[in-house]
Amino acid sequence: MVDSYTFAIDVVQTIGDRLATKTAEIGHLSETNTSFVEWLVWEAFLACKLRQASYPFCEVAATPTYASEGVVDAGSATRNTGDLRVGGPEEGANHCWAFIEFALLGDANHAKEETACQLNAAVERLKRLGWKKSAALLLVLAVSQGDLLANWAEALVACGVWNQPTLTAPLVIALPNGGTAVLKAFDCKRDPTHILTVGSGQ
Repeated sequence: MVDSYTFAIDVVQTIGDRLATKTAEIGHLSETNTSFVEWLVWEAFLACKLRQASYPFCEVAATPTYASEGVVDAGSATRNTGDLRVGGPEEGANHCWAFIEFALLGDANHAKEETACQLNAAVERLKRLGWKKSAALLLVLAVSQGDLLANWAEALVACGVWNQPTLTAPLVIALPNGGTAVLKAFDCKRDPTHILTVGSGQ
């Protein structure tokens, strides 16, 4: 039986493996100093979709609604869709689901108050799921030509994301233009004691 912790890590690794083959693209996009988070979302979707038959994933869905997970619509002021939902094997698995939102940090936006607000809003949306054993993930891709660790900490501490439990060690990707990208997954739980661990899906 696949447990929820292992499954969630496999989803993140599947996405990370694809991004590791896209170093030139990430480097070029980061040089524009504009957001390319939509590109990131679709690359993640393709990574999981292309693996759906062999993993197997029972579902790979783009822009899933929070309403589909039983979260009541909070009105037009609140975003009511996520970026990606991936389900595990249809048989023999328990709580193997990942509902994901993505965020992008770069040299141009890491210190902006607006970025911190967006990250915090994503965390609060994910907490509304109330999932204990499945993964409610905020995947942050940080890309920098400079001191990535300082930039990362500054933005994430500002909005409280830093205090969310991380699912696994970050994936570090060296870019051909001399920059660095880091993919980190935060499991956002309404109750901080609800941390995915090996065997939690049993």
